[in-house]
Amino acid sequence: MEKENVQNRANGGKTHLLTLDNRRRASLTGVNEVLGFDENQVSLLTENGEVTLTGEGLHVTKLMLDEGQLAVEGKIDGVVYSAQRGRRRSLFSRGEK
Repeated sequence: MEKENVQNRANGGKTHLLTLDNRRRASLTGVNEVLGFDENQVSLLTENGEVTLTGEGLHVTKLMLDEGQLAVEGKIDGVVYSAQRGRRRSLFSRGEK
């Protein structure tokens, strides 16, 4: 059985994936909300908790929350995961009902 299928079942059918290309582009799936962003930081709520990307000259190049996708370009210096906290006010969120 593929690793993605195992992870998919563990998350109740939803998958989170982070791909980092040469520390210049990050693509994420399983994104539920954009908590905030500027040129030095992008904070997201994903299926696996909060994710913060840090760096310089960061900009969001793709945002499709209905599909849970986001792409960021710039100089990416760090990726930090933290446990999902209580709901904070987000800039953008997936319209779940």
